[in-house]
Amino acid sequence: MDSGAVTSSGLLRRLTLTHAVLYGVGVTIGAGIYVLVGVVAGRSGTYAPLGFLAAAVAMGLTAASFAELGTRMPVSASEAAYVEAAFHRRWLSLGMGLLVIATATVSAATISAGSVGYISVFLSWPAPWIIVGVVLLMGAIASLATTQSIRFAGLMTLIEVGGLIIIIFAGLGQGSEVIQRLPDMIPPAGDPTAWMSLGGTTLIAVFAFIGFEHIVNIAEELKEPSRTLPRALFLTLGHCVTLNSGSIV
Repeated sequence: MDSGAVTSSGLLRRLTLTHAVLYGVGVTIGAGIYVLVGVVAGRSGTYAPLGFLAAAVAMGLTAASFAELGTRMPVSASEAAYVEAAFHRRWLSLGMGLLVIATATVSAATISAGSVGYISVFLSWPAPWIIVGVVLLMGAIASLATTQSIRFAGLMTLIEVGGLIIIIFAGLGQGSEVIQRLPDMIPPAGDPTAWMSLGGTTLIAVFAFIGFEHIVNIAEELKEPSRTLPRALFLTLGHCVTLNSGSIV
């Protein structure tokens, strides 16, 4: 299909696999990963990378489900569309849509408030001003064309990933000790306390992968969604587990 082709709903298919992966990694990693790494390391120490890998396997099943649903129904209102197709109840799909809006509102409010800690390092503005400024700026970016707003999101993704890569290289700079300690990330079979701690870490690590499913919401604007969407979902998951595990090792 041509990049300017119009779907039945009037949306243009202009987004590529690169756009989708940058968008997916950006909404999945987020700034919270810098806090999450410390939390899981504090709970499980050297076993923490295994917790991330276990969480990635579990989320891989979710990715497979979204890949199947997204290729069958490549529409923007993904969750609501899936519920409508499954149950044929208008009120259920409406309720799902409202839940998506509610969670997005809470997430946006949390991110806006949380951004104060980062921005106040550079600007000595009152916190309410910073929050209002972030909301207005993000609203302006969201009002742009999808390709333009996702390019901006991609730029933010590269900045986020850059911080994790710096952490990874800092660890590698410690010499071969990091590589030699890799076998230590598997707890001894006879240590139930370590395995229980690892189980708790895995549950926490799941939060590090929440967000990649939002890729299905841009399926209606992807080129060749039947091929691009599954690749974008699994590439995003793979990049995230590599960055998360690498930064904590």
